[in-house]
Amino acid sequence: MQQVPFLFYQWTEMDYKLASPGVLCSLSTEELLTKIQEWGLDVTEAEAQRFRDNEVDGDTVDCGLTETMVAYLFQGSFKKQVKFNQFVSRMKESSVTLTLQTVSPEDWQPSTSSTSISNENTLRLPASFEIPRFPKNLQLKLDNKEPCHKNPRDRHTIIRVLYEAVAQYTMYPTNSEYVQAVKTLVMKYHFLKDREGNGYHTWHMSLRRKFKSERAPLVDSEAVRRCKEKFGSTRRGQPNKCQRTSQRNVCQGPCVQGEDLLSIDAHLKVLQCQYQKMQPDTMVVHNRMQQTFAWRQKEIADGMPVEDVLKKYPFLGMPTGLCNELGWIQPTTGNVSQRFREGLSCVAAKVIDLTRGKTPLYQLYLDAREEALTDDLPDLDTRAALLFLPYVFKEKLDLFVILGEVHPKTPYPTVQLLHEDWKPVFSRSAPNIVKLDGSEVCRTSCIFEGIISSFCLYFVFNLAYPKHLKNTLIFLQKYIVKIDECEDRPLPITVTRQINLLY
Repeated sequence: MQQVPFLFYQWTEMDYKLASPGVLCSLSTEELLTKIQEWGLDVTEAEAQRFRDNEVDGDTVDCGLTETMVAYLFQGSFKKQVKFNQFVSRMKESSVTLTLQTVSPEDWQPSTSSTSISNENTLRLPASFEIPRFPKNLQLKLDNKEPCHKNPRDRHTIIRVLYEAVAQYTMYPTNSEYVQAVKTLVMKYHFLKDREGNGYHTWHMSLRRKFKSERAPLVDSEAVRRCKEKFGSTRRGQPNKCQRTSQRNVCQGPCVQGEDLLSIDAHLKVLQCQYQKMQPDTMVVHNRMQQTFAWRQKEIADGMPVEDVLKKYPFLGMPTGLCNELGWIQPTTGNVSQRFREGLSCVAAKVIDLTRGKTPLYQLYLDAREEALTDDLPDLDTRAALLFLPYVFKEKLDLFVILGEVHPKTPYPTVQLLHEDWKPVFSRSAPNIVKLDGSEVCRTSCIFEGIISSFCLYFVFNLAYPKHLKNTLIFLQKYIVKIDECEDRPLPITVTRQINLLY
C-alpha cells in the first residue's frame, strides 16, 4: 500500500487579507490613509491633514460619513469621492481570503512574524468589558448622580481607574477599544456625557493621553519600540497661513441681481453723500449697503486692502454697519448685540467663578463691583465675563484687548483701549479703537461694543481665527451668537470640555 505524504501548509501576514467591519473599526487614522493609498487612491498631504485634523479613523468611517463630510475630505474631486465610497463599501464586505502554500516537511518553519502578532494580540478588551467600582467617596458621588466630570480631581480618578481596567488586557488599545471603554462608562453613568458631539469625545481623548503618558517611561521596552515604529506618526510642519488667505467656509449671503459697475458707482455716491451728513438716513444707508453687499464681498474675497474697503464703504467703519454686514453674511444671526447679551448672561456667573484668582483683572472687577450701582451689576458682570472668557480657554487676552497707545503685534482684529489702566474697562464708558491689520476700523464707547465689532470683522473680511484666540472665538460663535458654518467639523476638545463646565 502506497503511503500518502503528509502535506504542510503555511501562510504569512502578507497572504492574509481581511476586509471586515471589525478590522475597519480598529484602523487608526494613519493606517486608514495607508489602506486608502494601497487601494489606489492618491491622497495629497492637504487631504491627509484633513483626516488627521478631524480624527477620521476606521471607527469613524464604519459609523458612516455623510456626503458633505466626504466632499470636505476630498474637496474639488468627484473622482476621489466616488473611489473613496467604493473603498469603504469594499472594506465593509465580510470576506476572508487565505492563501495556502504547499511546502515539504523539511522546509516547513513556523512564521515568526505571525507568531509575534498572535502573541501581541492574545489579550484584547472583551466584548463584555465592565466598569470596575471606583474609590468609595467617588462611587458614592456617582451613585447620587453628581456631575463628577466637572471636578478635575474626580475626573482624573475616573480616568485612572478606567486606565487600570483596560491596561489589564493591553497597553496598546485600538481606537475601537478606547471607544468601547468610554462608551461603557457614559452608558452606565449617563450624566457624565459631553454636552456636545457624540457624548464621549473628551473621555476618549483623556484616556488616550493617560495611556500615552503611562507608556512614556517604557521607552526601553522592545514591545513599546516596535509599536512606536509601527504606529508612530510623523507630523510635517505646516506653513503658517496669512489671515487673508485662510478663508472661512461661511454660508452664502444674498445675491443681488442686475447690478453692474455703473449702478454700483451710483450706490456708492449716495453712500458717500449720506456719510457726510450729521444725521444720515438710516433706511437709505441700509438699502444701499444691502444692494452693494454681493459686489463688496467679491472685492474683499479678491484681496482688496482694508483701508480701501473702508474708504469705499465708509459705513463699515461703524459698529452698526459691521453688525448689519454680519447679518447679511449669516441671515439667521438676527440682532448680534442682543445675542451677545443674552448668551453671556447665561454663563456670566460660571465664567467669573472659573477665573477666580486666575487673572490680575479679577481684583479690579471686584473693586468695580463694589463701586457700581445695583442696577448696573448685570451689565458689569456681562462685560467681565466677555473679558474673562480667554482665561477660561487658557488663551491670551493681551493680543485681543490692548491697553494704551501700543501698536498691535498682530494683524488680526484688536480692541485698543484709550485708558492707561484696566479698571475703567468694567464701566459703561471705556472708549476704544477697533483695529484690523494695524488700520483703524471704528471707535466705540465701551468694551462690549468694541469686542462685538472685532468679532464681526472675522466674518466681514473672511478671516480664519488665530491660534491664540481660536477656542474663545469658536465658543462665541457657536454658543453665544449661535452661528453654525456650513461644515461638519467637530468642536475642538478644549471647547467641549469647557462647555461641560459652563452649562
